[in-house]
Amino acid sequence: MRSYSFNRSLIVTASIVSAAILLTFSGCGQKEPTLLEQGLALYRQNQLEQALPLLQQAVQETAEDPDAYAWLAETYRRLGQKEQAVGAARKALELEPCHAFAHDVMAAIHNPTYGKWPGADPDSTWHHLMAAAACDSNDGNIWTGIWVEAIRRGDSQLVDRASRRMYDSGFFAPALLAYNRWMLRHLPQNAMLITNGDMDTYPAVALQEVEGFRSDVVVVNRSLLNTTWYARYLRDHRGLSLPVEDALLDGLQPYRDEEGRMMFVSDQIIRGWMQQRRDGDFGRPIAISVTVGERQFDHDTRDHLCFFGPFHSWYPVPASSPADTSMLRACLSGIEPDDFSGPLVSETDRSPVRRVGTGQLVKNITAAALRYSEALLDSGRRDEARKMLEWAQRFEKTTELGPQFGERIEQLREKIGR
Repeated sequence: MRSYSFNRSLIVTASIVSAAILLTFSGCGQKEPTLLEQGLALYRQNQLEQALPLLQQAVQETAEDPDAYAWLAETYRRLGQKEQAVGAARKALELEPCHAFAHDVMAAIHNPTYGKWPGADPDSTWHHLMAAAACDSNDGNIWTGIWVEAIRRGDSQLVDRASRRMYDSGFFAPALLAYNRWMLRHLPQNAMLITNGDMDTYPAVALQEVEGFRSDVVVVNRSLLNTTWYARYLRDHRGLSLPVEDALLDGLQPYRDEEGRMMFVSDQIIRGWMQQRRDGDFGRPIAISVTVGERQFDHDTRDHLCFFGPFHSWYPVPASSPADTSMLRACLSGIEPDDFSGPLVSETDRSPVRRVGTGQLVKNITAAALRYSEALLDSGRRDEARKMLEWAQRFEKTTELGPQFGERIEQLREKIGR
């Protein structure tokens, strides 16, 4: 549950980051950053291989610091060095038995959902997640793990509680919640929304649970849909019928389709829903978040998609137009740019992948505005196209990510001028 469809921006090299850290501290008249601080600066840029030696030195420098060992353990884990991760996490727990972060790392190490490992054990994962929550119930990172594992166990009450705790702990930045509201707001009534990663799933279900916002929508995470326990949870606890009989569900295996494209279990289930929708046997409208990306689907599926801004609607017959301009106008007209001016990831989020990539979500808003501007121009509404283009340029400047579409904006401006 990690990837998004957008292109990631370039990350500065480790040497530049280290130099910037040193300059920042020395320029402010402060002492030189510790090895732990330098390592964490690289870690937060997802420069894990460069961060590792600094964190290894940090635990030698501060041998009694459980935080340093926990960060080292998490870095080992993300690099796939799970035996070393277990050793570092155990050391943190020896120093502080109720260290929530270290328990959370141990839970992730043992989680079979995150990859094959001889020591993987869902019961160990559950034990450490419960211990982590008991040590610090306000750590939103922990509740993301509990949310997934509660689904595995079919505990819908705990799933909802985890959603609420993520929200109440401040784990979601205000701009991220604004994006998810934008994604949910204009969906058809009772839609099924297919999402792609953490930050178009966790905040969406939290908004439904805490604010009652678009609770008619069923959010389906495409990555988790590759597990049969998640598919059964959607059926048994969210009222979403499956296109596969229960006896056949466990037998689904990935295969390559006629285009040579790998069809994972999630793809097969989604394709089944689409066929049921064609046959009139699936009552919910099907929507796909733009974070999934059109390229994830075969040509036939793409022909049935209509762009609505934050999502695509899938129709049983080929879409008459690649975009719904009236819906684009509606979803853009309600946006308050200031709602998206801050960071999209909170300071408490320990995932370097989310810290590096989540800010890219706001590009989807600008992209929708530019697509609408071009559609207006193609229909001869030049003045409206110009105003929309100017809005898109102003919006970009309000975001933490800053201008990203300069070249395309200039191309559209020239086209409007002609």
